[in-house]
Amino acid sequence: MIKNRLGQYLIKHGLVDEAAVYEALNTQASQKIPIGKIALNEKLLTVKQVFEILNAQIDTTKLFGEVAIELGYLNQNDVKTLLYIQKNCVSPLGEILVNMQKIDQQTLERMLQQFHHSQPK
Repeated sequence: MIKNRLGQYLIKHGLVDEAAVYEALNTQASQKIPIGKIALNEKLLTVKQVFEILNAQIDTTKLFGEVAIELGYLNQNDVKTLLYIQKNCVSPLGEILVNMQKIDQQTLERMLQQFHHSQPK
């Protein structure tokens, strides 16, 4: 079952417009650190290995982590850890909207509660 997204929820309830959500999503995208860079910072891969993975990725639609596992440089747990780090480096959409002054913190917190209660279990 597809879950509703917070941005869509806030638009639906007239609290922000599509342009604000789009701008916030672009901000999130700009904060996303490539998994190869995180692997270097975590000393899980060398620069040479990152370039080998990127070169192998050119001829495929596979993700960086998938190729790294296939080449034997990372395992599934390594990739999960890297993805967790990557996710936590990106500010939540609501926080970005508050920083952009498109919604106030109190309204966001109230809407987050309503949003979470509206989601299918």
